Amino acid sequence: MMEEIYFDNSATTRVSDSAWEAASRAMREEYGNPSSAHSRGARVFHALNQARATIAGLLQVPPEELYFTGCGSEGNNTVVYGAVQAGRKERRRLLVSAVEHPSAMEPAKYLAGRGYELSLIPVDREGVVDLAALRQLLDDRVALVSVMQVNNETGAIQPLTEVGQAVRELAPRALFHVDGVQGFARLPVRLQAWQADAYTISGHKIHAPKGIGGLWLKGSVRIPPLLRGGGQERRFRSGTENMPGILAFAAAAEEAAAGMEAFARQMAAVKTVLRDRLLATVAGATVNGPAAGAPHILNMSFPGVRSEMLLHYLEQQGLYVSSGSACHSRGSKGSATLAAMGLKPELVDSALRFSFCRYNTMAEAERAAGIVAAAVREIQQLTGGIGKRRERWQTD
Repeated sequence: MMEEIYFDNSATTRVSDSAWEAASRAMREEYGNPSSAHSRGARVFHALNQARATIAGLLQVPPEELYFTGCGSEGNNTVVYGAVQAGRKERRRLLVSAVEHPSAMEPAKYLAGRGYELSLIPVDREGVVDLAALRQLLDDRVALVSVMQVNNETGAIQPLTEVGQAVRELAPRALFHVDGVQGFARLPVRLQAWQADAYTISGHKIHAPKGIGGLWLKGSVRIPPLLRGGGQERRFRSGTENMPGILAFAAAAEEAAAGMEAFARQMAAVKTVLRDRLLATVAGATVNGPAAGAPHILNMSFPGVRSEMLLHYLEQQGLYVSSGSACHSRGSKGSATLAAMGLKPELVDSALRFSFCRYNTMAEAERAAGIVAAAVREIQQLTGGIGKRRERWQTD
């Protein structure tokens, strides 16, 4: 049986043992509804509060400022729509970085089609927000500024302290939202230093199950709920709480945060081995994004080879990667993130994202590099792509 290599951890991760055990206990033993008045419900309500306190502690925020959601996308949508609903009529501008996740970008575009003004904050060649351009866009009419902590495609880490300083100086009434889905429990979170108002997290990116996320809202922030009904989550997010997911999320977050530095070194080592081997063995291969980005994401292009075809070849060899955001991978016309960075279409069309977790090894990186190099050579031979000059594929 072929031994698989899973390098698509930014799309989703396998559930850790501790998270699985927490979810299993919630489903089989402590299965009461936390809203029920009887003792079984009370025990689960206590467990809910403990899980909230655990994750809030990792964020260094009061527990009452953390709300559990169904996913990162729900959190991002809640903030984008809520910011304009809570703002005054004169604040109708939305500033969203040009490389944001679709769950922040699409609701902003939806609002732009209904009378709100949307401006995309440009990024440089490495996918990092242009701070000078941001400062030019900020004014008293801005209702929302949304900038992610770590880009899900390239691993670019955004200068959130500087972004927050600019927002507070030039648009102090704006809501500053950070999408932390790719950063939480893998990189330090400094909400106070960033002067952020909202922070989105997701469980299945850090070895918890799918279907659970969280949203931190600064105590002074008041936005209307996206979901109304039974009044759960202190009337902010109605719906019976997903206790298996919540308890698993808390277990996974605590485990990931406790070993964050060691896990980051492990992932960075895997990333370095794979990157260096591919640059040495695949003619024309290029790295998209910063040289020293997040430890768990590597984006590379292989000119002359379309990523869709390369993905198929790699999967046949048991190597699982992606061509960009999982939310856009099916039916995508190409990465908007890479295009915003100024990459030529040939580089965008041949880009792959490799993303790692603490379970990946250097041996896997070595073997994956050989698989990719062999696949690129075979496809180039089939398509006549051999001998294409590297200079042709560089950015403008």
